[in-house]
Amino acid sequence: MTDSEPEQNDSLAAMLAGPTPEIDVEEKEELFDLFGRAHVIPILNEFASASDPRRFTDLRSRLDIPPTTLTERLQELTDADFITRRSYDEIPPRVEYSATEKTTDLVPMFEYLCRWAVYHQ
Repeated sequence: MTDSEPEQNDSLAAMLAGPTPEIDVEEKEELFDLFGRAHVIPILNEFASASDPRRFTDLRSRLDIPPTTLTERLQELTDADFITRRSYDEIPPRVEYSATEKTTDLVPMFEYLCRWAVYHQ
């Protein structure tokens, strides 16, 4: 367990401790629209389960997503604060993407979804 994991678990526990909020689909339409776009869930899962930053080429080879689509999704997820983008002033250029707390808090959802999928096969 890393130093950041207890803090993450504490924030997640605090988030889950209160009453379950009523889900207003219309209010969350933008989020559900983002989650429904092609390849967003596999990209988020890749970041949620990763401890290290990911590079574009790594993501492309691991997820087999067309480069234009991957570029669009990474930009959308960056804009929505699910991942951060860091570029390095190097030759050749290097860009790394990392999960934010917003994404790492999705780990229990992905674990549950995997269990659900196995159960309903």
